[in-house]
Amino acid sequence: MRTRILATFVILFAVAGCVKYTIVPPAIDLAAAGTIGLVTFKAENAKGDLDAVATQYFLQEVTAAQRVPVVELGPHAAVLADLGKTSFDREAVLAIGQKQGVEAVFIGEIKVTKVKPQIDLAAPLSKTLFARAAFDISVAVRLVSTANGATLWTESAARQGTVGSVGMDNGVPVFAVRDQSAAMAELLREVMFRLTWDFRPTRQRL
Repeated sequence: MRTRILATFVILFAVAGCVKYTIVPPAIDLAAAGTIGLVTFKAENAKGDLDAVATQYFLQEVTAAQRVPVVELGPHAAVLADLGKTSFDREAVLAIGQKQGVEAVFIGEIKVTKVKPQIDLAAPLSKTLFARAAFDISVAVRLVSTANGATLWTESAARQGTVGSVGMDNGVPVFAVRDQSAAMAELLREVMFRLTWDFRPTRQRL
């Protein structure tokens, strides 16, 4: 009996060793886009450093997936103000290309919704309280050509999360990702990894 079991395992390992895989190129070749600009993501219904940290995590995932040049253009509102625009419409994107010398630009937005803070009853009653909170977070990013304003790629990802320390300022959550929330940082990294899946080579069984 033992001999048969051992023989079965030997056969299975032999078959597994014969399985071949091929590397499939990324669905999106960022190198073809040329030099890419990155505007710091806009955070909606959230304060603190969520926008800056999320953007850096996205940048890390992009450059880990493909070695492409990325120019950081600055905060969402500052870039628009510099262009004299209120939104990233076609004219704004074309102006970024002319002003910054990039062939495409990443523009993204983070939304925090369904925030359910669990306030400590012993905490002082004030406009700003720190508490544990559950929430939904979604991120949408698009890559737009600065030559003609066409969208080259777009993707979104969403997750539910819980952090142990989040501030509430007049009902708006205040995130301090760098200083206080390892759970939030891990959540953001996971979302950004999912967002950038199209930039990664994959392995396919032959």
